[in-house]
Amino acid sequence: MTATAIESERPPLPTLAGIPRWLAYSLFTIVCWGAWGAVSKVASDGVDANTNQVFFTVGLLPLIIFAWRSQRAPGGPKRRSGIAWAFLTGILGGTGNMAFFHALGMGGKASVVVPATALYPLVTVVLAVAFLHERLGTVQKIGLVVALVAIYLLSMV
Repeated sequence: MTATAIESERPPLPTLAGIPRWLAYSLFTIVCWGAWGAVSKVASDGVDANTNQVFFTVGLLPLIIFAWRSQRAPGGPKRRSGIAWAFLTGILGGTGNMAFFHALGMGGKASVVVPATALYPLVTVVLAVAFLHERLGTVQKIGLVVALVAIYLLSMV
């Protein structure tokens, strides 16, 4: 069977406004997180990092309720494990947010702090290679080096 025949057997990816749905959601994420970074700086000028995190979490409550009601996976050990990992995700995310809010509250410029902290995928890549046994190609390795150079350049303020 040829590669073209295999590709034609795959169901088409769902689209939104003519682009793959995953890309539409990714672009929407960029817009939301970009606006979140600017709003976080304004909030950090008015409240301390811990208070900022509390209100950040309170702001998530309507989304938590919506997500909880919209999809419920069947129970069992896999679900319990998923909930435990999701809980750890929340702990790590919240701790990172508090450090982020501290960086902004201590006088860090949003135009530097937000892009510097947005390089967190470097940690994800290292963990994915070490624990998930994923492989990096040459282009991805070059990308990591460029990201490290970006961290250095952003910190030269």
